[in-house]
Amino acid sequence: MKRSLLLSLVLVLGIFFAGESKAQSFNWGIDAGMNLTKLKLDGGGTDAYGRQISSSNRAGWYVGPKISFSSGIGLGFNAAIQYSERYLDINDKTETYRSFEIPVNLVYSIGLGSVAKVYASTGPQFGFAINNMSWSNFGSGTNFSTRNLNTTWNVGAGVRLFKHFEVGVGYNFALGHTGKAIFENFGGNAGSNTDYRLKYKTNSFQVHAAYIF
Repeated sequence: MKRSLLLSLVLVLGIFFAGESKAQSFNWGIDAGMNLTKLKLDGGGTDAYGRQISSSNRAGWYVGPKISFSSGIGLGFNAAIQYSERYLDINDKTETYRSFEIPVNLVYSIGLGSVAKVYASTGPQFGFAINNMSWSNFGSGTNFSTRNLNTTWNVGAGVRLFKHFEVGVGYNFALGHTGKAIFENFGGNAGSNTDYRLKYKTNSFQVHAAYIF
């Protein structure tokens, strides 16, 4: 009797996991998108120097391979390796921040038949700066540096159509300072040695499209 119950339990579990395995999917594709980036300045607007410094939105782009895993209960994850260019602006002067980005997102999706499914995602993103930047022709001189590793966080939503086409929107916000700007003699007279240090964060609104093979 015990042996029969044990065999029945093993059979039921086997059928269950077989069904779950069949419902699981692993895919890969190419992801590309636009990021609209604005610097969040620590110091801007807080004192006599800061009120002279502002930042505007600038559009950049990214592209790279992407993998995604989906379980039979709607939960899954995706990850990518992206080459990214963000255009950063201070006082209408723009420099390019080039990096490799690795987003890793937890995903929850709801199927809408065989045509589409909608999803929501969130997770960390790890950025590796390719090289330091330096501003040119700003005031009496500057040294604009970035950290080699920049950790941000993603929140987003989108839809996958016909199992191959994916479009979505998201927001990527910094968890810490991306870097700092040093403006030599900023707001002072020549030779006064008055330097102004401004820390900044990069926050981006993103729109993306992907083709899943």
